[in-house]
Amino acid sequence: MTKKEMEETYQRLRDQLLNGDLDEERFRAVVDLLRFEDKLGNEWKIGWNTGKWYRYDRGHWIQGTPAEGKRRTDRTDTARQRPATSAMRRLPSTPCLVALLIGLLLAASALLIFAWNVDWWQKPPQSTAIAADPTQVEEATVVPSATATSEPTASSTPSNTPSSTATPRPTRTPIVRTLTATPSQASTPTPSPAVPATRIATSTARVRPTATPSLSGRIYFPVYDPNPDRRTFDIYVVDLESGEREIMLGQASQPALSPNGARLAYRSWDINSRGIRVRELSDGNTWAWISFHEAEHPSWSPDNLNVAFSSQQESDRKWRLYRTLGPEIARVTRDGGDIFGRVPNWAADGKIIYWECPLGNCGLHAIHPDGMGSVRLTDGETDTAPSVSPDGSQVVFMSNRDGNWEVYLVSAYRAGPELMEPSRLTNSAARDGLPTWSPDGRWMAFASDRGGSWAVWAMRPDGSGQRKLFELGGSLLGEVANVPPTEQHGWTSEALAWGK
Repeated sequence: MTKKEMEETYQRLRDQLLNGDLDEERFRAVVDLLRFEDKLGNEWKIGWNTGKWYRYDRGHWIQGTPAEGKRRTDRTDTARQRPATSAMRRLPSTPCLVALLIGLLLAASALLIFAWNVDWWQKPPQSTAIAADPTQVEEATVVPSATATSEPTASSTPSNTPSSTATPRPTRTPIVRTLTATPSQASTPTPSPAVPATRIATSTARVRPTATPSLSGRIYFPVYDPNPDRRTFDIYVVDLESGEREIMLGQASQPALSPNGARLAYRSWDINSRGIRVRELSDGNTWAWISFHEAEHPSWSPDNLNVAFSSQQESDRKWRLYRTLGPEIARVTRDGGDIFGRVPNWAADGKIIYWECPLGNCGLHAIHPDGMGSVRLTDGETDTAPSVSPDGSQVVFMSNRDGNWEVYLVSAYRAGPELMEPSRLTNSAARDGLPTWSPDGRWMAFASDRGGSWAVWAMRPDGSGQRKLFELGGSLLGEVANVPPTEQHGWTSEALAWGK
């Protein structure tokens, strides 16, 4: 099958999926077979979600444009191999084959019955119930007995998910699902190769992003390219189900996804188009919205029509809160005066969560765009990067209040005169921060350099279930070339975005 025939096959399958003639699971399985190897030995496949070609390069599927090649038929990579479906291969039906199959089924049934009986009497008298929540599969831990070591549980994780090694044992030990998972071992970072100035760096990671079946959606994140010819940030996106990774925007960071998932606002570092720009995810069109170089940290309004942002664009160089009103830009005020705040996050109920320090009362505050309902939520001078839950009830943020950057949670509503004590969700010697919520509000993603390399991690809103999703493939630290230091504020001013 030629490359063109594979593309035509994908389009036919896509049409069947959209018409309801093909279910999504079957669609993905068949599309995953549309692969070939080019003349240089590179393996290519069509992404089931995008319809674009991806090349397997040292642990990553990188988007590209392949030349014609030959279909691979001798793949031995069982981690990516899929069973042939009945639509792709039909077995001949003969009397001999039927008899052989009946004999094999009878033999297999006997073996299964025997194995079940042996396993039944070897089980301990008290078994532990397994949690019904499928998201807890990867958090299985083994309870060792007094006379035996733990057995590995790698079979419960996807084949491309790193799992901790354990000493095998001959007898079973009950598996217990816990609310706290042990962090997986981080891979050793690999130096970034040189990248020509004429193109955007693809990825410096050598580890394929972990496809996590229990989580879904797409996570947008910035990565700094230290190449002397570039020295800038780029925005990447990873699909959590397929593990496919692609570059979304060059010379950009601070991604902010609109509530309906149709647009991505971001801070542009391009010397010719500085400020806040917007990418239409349906067609890839980009356009400038705020042209001030100092404007940063955009956040969308609940109606997907406007953004709030912070900027030092005035002559006194103080941070102020701004919002758009269509093409116009207006300051967010309180009692007729400017709000000297930063890092706004627009909640679903209409209020804006942000940082400010009025009269020494530093911390996160909440206010409505019309200046009404102002309330203080936290008292940490370093509290920053707030992200409001999809239902508007909770705020997750990062802070250095205990001497190290960690992730905290607090209510978005203040019930009385006293401030509520935030709940600390992470506790590691590494830097943890830039939290963002999953679209359904059941998970959070955050950035961390645990193990020495930057990666995206996930956890539940109570801090349990912490696990690494994928490596960033680079760092969040670095200075952008040709931009004054006063307009750059380090990794704590960056952001992650999680969409469907």
